[in-house]
Amino acid sequence: MTGIATTTIDLLRHAECEGGAIFRGSRDVALAAAGWARLRRVAAGVPDWQWVTSSPLIRCRAFAEALAAERGLACGVDARFREMSFGAWEGRPVADVWAEEETAASAWLADPEAHPPPGGEALAAVRARAREGFDDRIDAARGSHGVIVTHGGLMRALLGDLLAMPGTAIQRLATPYACLSRLRVTHAAQGDMLRLVGHNIGGDDVA
Repeated sequence: MTGIATTTIDLLRHAECEGGAIFRGSRDVALAAAGWARLRRVAAGVPDWQWVTSSPLIRCRAFAEALAAERGLACGVDARFREMSFGAWEGRPVADVWAEEETAASAWLADPEAHPPPGGEALAAVRARAREGFDDRIDAARGSHGVIVTHGGLMRALLGDLLAMPGTAIQRLATPYACLSRLRVTHAAQGDMLRLVGHNIGGDDVA
């Protein structure tokens, strides 16, 4: 495939945040010290990023802006890469939701498309905005290698859309803290071909 252009986009989930294991969703919660350290360790393994794009939420944006400044790169912010809203579950400990609303939580886990969190954002809407943002990044950054700093739920929704997975399957995608997924788009005369070439690169299985 010599001479054929490729675009590589890494998706990087934020790491540990203040407040412990809660449904954060659209809430703005800062990274914990352990989260900063984990993200720096994973990012150190990828020295060739040429641009950085981030969710507007501080747990992604603070690290993205620091990374870009350290490497002399531009850092864009795109609201389409924000986390999904978990509605009535936002701000609540995950353990409490499961203990108090097990039926609803189990239904969401099994089929998030048909059973969103009460008052939460529909999976179809999350997939649509994430895919639109991703496609725009490919168009703007053709032939380069960059990173989008984002969220676990958003990553599952986007990867599911890109890989044509049904909504019932996306929860099978583990996206632990600082999970890095690599997508490569080959641009050819017959059209673009996208491949997932790596998942949780250099990361740990820490939820």
